[in-house]
Amino acid sequence: MIEVNAYGVAVTTPPGWESRIFRRPEHGEPASMDVAGAAAPPGEKSYPVLHIATVPLPMDAADYGSDIVEELGRDDALIVLKEFDPASATSALFARKGMPRTLRVDEFDPNTLQRSLPGLAGYQAFFHERGRAFCLYVVLGSFRRRAWIVPRVNEVLATLTIEERP
Repeated sequence: MIEVNAYGVAVTTPPGWESRIFRRPEHGEPASMDVAGAAAPPGEKSYPVLHIATVPLPMDAADYGSDIVEELGRDDALIVLKEFDPASATSALFARKGMPRTLRVDEFDPNTLQRSLPGLAGYQAFFHERGRAFCLYVVLGSFRRRAWIVPRVNEVLATLTIEERP
């Protein structure tokens, strides 16, 4: 088990999973060693993103992992925790208090994916915790095998902690 901890977010990654927490540089900020890819557009703030997956994580992965989901096999999963502006924590979209840490099999749906891919299923929740606004996005490599994959996802989510904004 490996603990990854950055930006006030921590997770214990079990064997067979990879994880990374990164923040894209803001416009004019020097590129960092923890993420490849373009900086945020001028005037936009950049917030942390956590990727946890049962497949290798590319250094230049998209925030919601659109390039990772294509690699998911039938027993694989991708968990994304994306932070938004703390001012959003009081908005209606982020009204749910606390990150869901125990997901139900029936909460996964092929129509929840950002881009429909045959056989896959997704889950998405917006919430606030400790004054911070987040989206939890989970993709399963197989809708049919969700009863086997979801408990593994829940084991990872149970280790995820969020601290007040550093």
